[in-house]
Amino acid sequence: MQHFIAFLLFFVLVWTAFCQGPDSRIADATDGHVHILSPDLIKVWKDLGIPFSRPDEYYSDIDAILANTGTKRIDLVSMAHVYSSEEFGKTANDREMVEKENAFVAAARDKHPKRIRAFCSVDPLRDYALEELERCRTKLKMDGIKLHHNANQVYLTVPEHLGKVKSVFEFAARHKLPILLHFDNSHRRFGKPDVDLLVGSILNEIGPVRLRIAHFGTSGGFSQRTRGFLNAFIDKFDTEPELKKHRITFDISAVALDKDSEGIRKLTDDEFAVLRRYIQRLGPARIAFGTDYPLYTAAEYAVIFRDRVRLTEGEIRTILKPK
Repeated sequence: MQHFIAFLLFFVLVWTAFCQGPDSRIADATDGHVHILSPDLIKVWKDLGIPFSRPDEYYSDIDAILANTGTKRIDLVSMAHVYSSEEFGKTANDREMVEKENAFVAAARDKHPKRIRAFCSVDPLRDYALEELERCRTKLKMDGIKLHHNANQVYLTVPEHLGKVKSVFEFAARHKLPILLHFDNSHRRFGKPDVDLLVGSILNEIGPVRLRIAHFGTSGGFSQRTRGFLNAFIDKFDTEPELKKHRITFDISAVALDKDSEGIRKLTDDEFAVLRRYIQRLGPARIAFGTDYPLYTAAEYAVIFRDRVRLTEGEIRTILKPK
């Protein structure tokens, strides 16, 4: 009877922890992919007819953002790169606007320095890219670099593009700045050739760098394109010993979609099951938690891990740990 009571108590404790789910640990987590937009950028997008479903402060007020995310720390990501993007309304004075946007993000970090790391953003193809990164590092004291190959139409298959991106990676390695990389460029042939170039012509040839690849390598959701990217990169871990010098993680933000988002459809039950297998194949320790806020709050997204992806409590705990 004593053994039965002990087992029953253990079962109750485990079941209680499971039912509480990840929400009880969100307060200690780091959300590694949180966007903030300056009022200037919000105006630019509204003038282009881009709809905003919530009040402006939801996107631009750092106190509101911290309250909504609900995590202990966040990585706050600049959207400065969009000022040189054709898709988002390229501006004639893009350098000036890029500088202002990065400064806005740095100022938001300075308001809560113990809770925020600030990632500056720049189009690596612009002639001023490295100068802006140096300004972000020395003057603004920013904590990392965001690259968005889709918005800036970066193709590593173009030698000039490859050289400029490599220069940014060398800068990051030299100054020990982490990179958050939106790698997908929306080209129909994006995939293994791009992974081959990133690994063989950049990562194998530079010093150690902390690289977080956004959205599991593509632009959100969990399509065959995403699986192809992951297959190619996982193979590299097995065949490229030079990768061991880097700290490479995969940001799961905007991947486990239970709703349609910006042209990316939500996952089916079967796709959630396949996603779980890929998470286990990668290993939760290689997966960085991020929400792509304002897409989700941390609590909302963690519940999806439990209820739709059906991860174990141990797997969720590992993903929620800061990377």
